[in-house]
Amino acid sequence: MRVNVYAEEMTDRIEIIEKVIEGKTFTAVRFYLYLPTTIPMAGTTGGKPTTKNVRGPFIHHAGDDDSAAVTFWGKRDLRKVLGKAIKQLDRHYAKRRAAAKKKRESAKKLRTLLHGRKHAHAKAG
Repeated sequence: MRVNVYAEEMTDRIEIIEKVIEGKTFTAVRFYLYLPTTIPMAGTTGGKPTTKNVRGPFIHHAGDDDSAAVTFWGKRDLRKVLGKAIKQLDRHYAKRRAAAKKKRESAKKLRTLLHGRKHAHAKAG
């Protein structure tokens, strides 16, 4: 099974859940989601109806929060798996930063080279 959760849906609302089943304690981390929706607004922009994107909890009535959530169950293994995911994300972003830095440095070298040629050409002419 694959579950896709998009950044626009994620919140900082996180809950730790614990259940005891047959004498064994199971712990979970629940990530609540606020699903975005587009609502119409009065007026138009460029001839098109104006809309607004909003998101928030799904409350039926006071005390009845039926918001979407993703819950990950585990024992101590859960910390290891989530920690591994964070480490992989850190490595991924470090590689991206390094590649972006290398690209900026290459562009700077090229600009310097071209600038030097431009001056050399102007002196020769």
